[in-house]
Amino acid sequence: MKAILINVKEQSITEVEHDNTLNNIYELLNCRTFDVVRIDETDGIYVDDEGLYVEDQLFFEYGGDVHAVRVAGNGLILGVDDEGNSTSPTVTLEEVQGRVGFLPTQYSW
Repeated sequence: MKAILINVKEQSITEVEHDNTLNNIYELLNCRTFDVVRIDETDGIYVDDEGLYVEDQLFFEYGGDVHAVRVAGNGLILGVDDEGNSTSPTVTLEEVQGRVGFLPTQYSW
């Protein structure tokens, strides 16, 4: 299925293939544990649950308004269906590109 990867090191936002496994999420995020931040009724950003503990971590912001979410490390956007199964996101790559801002390297939480 399609997913959207936000890569803080490369400052890139790309569509990637997600094989619907936990291992694939860990690989794409480069993490050991993850959490999900909801961005609308059907989509969420999977994030490194230990991202704030990474030395010299990079950050991005999703939203750009008073409801913006700041995230430590990479993000993976996936959707979810009524039964809780992962799906391709409803938000488009172009919409995500317009809503993500990469924070300066000197940014600290």
